[in-house]
Amino acid sequence: MSDMQAFVAPLFVPANRPDRFEKAANSGADAIIVDLEDAVPPNLKDEAREHLRLAQSLTRPVFVRCNGEGTPWHDADLGALAELGLKRICAPKVESAHLIERMASRLGPDIEVLAQIETARGVECVGEIVAHARVRQLAFGPADFFLDLGAAPSDVLTQHVLCRLAIASRAAGKAAPLDGPSFAVNDREALEQACGQALACGAGGKLCIHPAQTAVVLEQFTPSAAEVAWAQRVVAADLDGAAQIVDGLMIDAPVVARAHAILARGRRA
Repeated sequence: MSDMQAFVAPLFVPANRPDRFEKAANSGADAIIVDLEDAVPPNLKDEAREHLRLAQSLTRPVFVRCNGEGTPWHDADLGALAELGLKRICAPKVESAHLIERMASRLGPDIEVLAQIETARGVECVGEIVAHARVRQLAFGPADFFLDLGAAPSDVLTQHVLCRLAIASRAAGKAAPLDGPSFAVNDREALEQACGQALACGAGGKLCIHPAQTAVVLEQFTPSAAEVAWAQRVVAADLDGAAQIVDGLMIDAPVVARAHAILARGRRA
């Protein structure tokens, strides 16, 4: 699964609001996550599940975030996915690869999973989780993580977790992880800062909870014109593999490889 394109700006939409499905698909998000979990109150879970079939016609890849294992709704969620033949799942609070195995036994061996790491146990087991063949990409869930930890949200802990997810993803040959969403949906500056922090920690994108966030996230995770120009100069200077000077700085093979990666990211964007 490592050869699949990574997602950068998936957008959550509540499963009980089918009127928002099409708007989400037209927001510029590169994937839609139809949410049966946190966005849907308990008394609307069954009704929300009935709307899943309406998401099948959307023009973006659609994942369904089911309710977590051990909740009263988990089995019914998987039953609905199986009935509709839906194979893309956003799994909350993943703490071991065994959960992925149990989901695959219900839904088939060809599922694709966005695995949300939202607990201390999940962080400790992240290498095992991301190495599972059916895990496409990891995603951080900050709200539940800090709740599980019993700590106030902090940049330091967020950076620590993102770095661990990024390293584990790379070691497993998977796409860079997704940072959790920014909850101040009208604060563009805060969103840009959060994207910069996530990029510095090795994240490859960020979950979105409002259509207005997707364009900002895509912009922040796309190489800037200055980065692309620098990469082009480095590649152009790499004539024979020997160390060269570009913009007054020494470049060698790892720097050239980074320049090629920047250009590849720019082409994908």
